[in-house]
Amino acid sequence: MAVVMMFVIAIPYLLNRSLVGAAPVRAGQVVTLGTFRYRPAPDWQIDRGASQRDLVSVLVKGATTYRLTPLGRQSSAVGAFKAAARRYEATGRGRIGGDPASVSTARGLTGLVAPISGNTVAGTLTVLVAGGQGLGISLTARHTAPLTAEIADDVVTMLDSVEVVDS
Repeated sequence: MAVVMMFVIAIPYLLNRSLVGAAPVRAGQVVTLGTFRYRPAPDWQIDRGASQRDLVSVLVKGATTYRLTPLGRQSSAVGAFKAAARRYEATGRGRIGGDPASVSTARGLTGLVAPISGNTVAGTLTVLVAGGQGLGISLTARHTAPLTAEIADDVVTMLDSVEVVDS
């Protein structure tokens, strides 16, 4: 009977553990999201429970979350930013504050960035638009564990790695 109980408890636990949780980023790993791709920084973890192939990529490092979501067809950075801001605010995790500022990456992509504020988190919402497609990127950290210089450098590196997939 004890063996049966062990299997009844252990099998669901092991299945659940294999499907959710975080997995280390592999060296040189590339993640593709629709028409965009990027390289996660080393020492980050891919949140397998929140990430969905081609729909959303979620990375975590400590109390920091980096989420990339394709926004589909977008005719402008302003329209893409409004769409991403509505999506983010609908989650109830925080609000977008202030007017967005222009941003550009090392690979020549352009977009907008604005701060995120909430009861438990702070961060930024960035939107990039290329080839009529938009990509929303939210970066949040819990107030109890604010962003470090190392994490900020990782985020710049990941943002600069975003490129458009050749069609």
